[in-house]
Amino acid sequence: MRIIERLWGSQKFASFLFALYPATTLIPPFLLALVIRPLSFNFINNLPAGPTPLIFALLAQYHASIPHVYKYRIATSTLTSSRQTPEGLLFSDKSITYLLASQLALSQLPGSLLEAAVGWGIGIAWRNDILPEKIMGWRLPSWIVGGRKEGEGFEGLRRRLEGEGRATGVEGREGTNQGVTQRRGMGRAILDQFRGAF
Repeated sequence: MRIIERLWGSQKFASFLFALYPATTLIPPFLLALVIRPLSFNFINNLPAGPTPLIFALLAQYHASIPHVYKYRIATSTLTSSRQTPEGLLFSDKSITYLLASQLALSQLPGSLLEAAVGWGIGIAWRNDILPEKIMGWRLPSWIVGGRKEGEGFEGLRRRLEGEGRATGVEGREGTNQGVTQRRGMGRAILDQFRGAF
C-alpha cells in the first residue's frame, strides 16, 4: 500500500499505522473470545498470526481514496447482433489488489475472515471520522519518520537561494552602486557547473 503513503505522506501514514495498531491487535481476540467462541460452542477457536487487520484497514483507505484508472471485461460469451457488449466479468486495475486481499482473508477461515472484517471496519471508521478525534488527529513527530525539524526546510532554501547567484549566470558588480549586472559567457557557465567535481 505504498500508494497510500505517497498520497498521505510518511508522517500521516506512520501515524495511521501506529494509532490503529492497538485496535487492530486487540479487537479480534476479544471479539473471538467474548462473542464468536461462545456462539459457536467453542468450535471456532483460532486466529491466524500476522497483520491482517492492519492490512485491511489500509485496504479500506485504498478503496476509498484511489480511483480506478481503467476497466476491462473478460468475455464469457460471444458477441451477437442483438447485444452490443458481450457478457462477462468486469474488472478494473485495482482488481488484482482485491484478489490478493481476498486470498489473505479466506486463507484460514473463519479466523482470517474475522480479522479482515475487523480491519476493514476500523479502516472505514477512520475514513468516516467515527473514531475519537484524539486518535485521528494525533501525529508521530516528524523526526521519527525521517522528516525535518520545523524551519529547517526554509533555512536550507534560503542558503540555496543566496548561493544561486553564481548558478544563474548573472553576477553583480561588487563595489559599484549602480547594481548593474553582467552576463557570464557560456564557457564560464559550463566550467562553473563542473567546478569542484575534479
